[in-house]
Amino acid sequence: MTLDKNILNRSLIAVGKDNSTYEFQINNRYEYSTKGQKLKVEFIEEADGFLLISCEGVRYPVEIASVRQNEYEVLVNGVSYTFSIETPFSLKRRQILAAQKPVNESEEIHAPMPGKIVNVLVAAGQEVQPGDAILVLEAMKMQNTLTATSKGTISKIDVKIGQTVSKDDLLVEIKR
Repeated sequence: MTLDKNILNRSLIAVGKDNSTYEFQINNRYEYSTKGQKLKVEFIEEADGFLLISCEGVRYPVEIASVRQNEYEVLVNGVSYTFSIETPFSLKRRQILAAQKPVNESEEIHAPMPGKIVNVLVAAGQEVQPGDAILVLEAMKMQNTLTATSKGTISKIDVKIGQTVSKDDLLVEIKR
């Protein structure tokens, strides 16, 4: 794993989906520090292509599920973690922009791809939390579980089991 020399010895912040922050610093290729504590972290690519992270000698299987600019989704021991990496400046900018953004009182879940609704896992009026399964969409013989990204109440379900949907069709509305 190669590191950009511009990030060495700079403070970086990992920001979770719930806006929790975790500040850290990359001192060199193997040494990171957080909360005044130094950690020896090593990324290991096995001959069979598997990626491991070794933190203070303890190894964890890691899979990078997606990367979009500075946003990452990684699976560690099969558990998904989504976060962005920010500099102190970019975090402050992000906070200012979020404060200026009007509050949206509902979340719409749209079809990410064309497919067939295999199962609707919620009912109108049901409370949901971020990560709760909403429905199952089958596309290209793969079943994809769509989840809520915010806390709220299901206010509208626009699809039925067996219905075919196009990309970007409205599936479910959640009132926050």
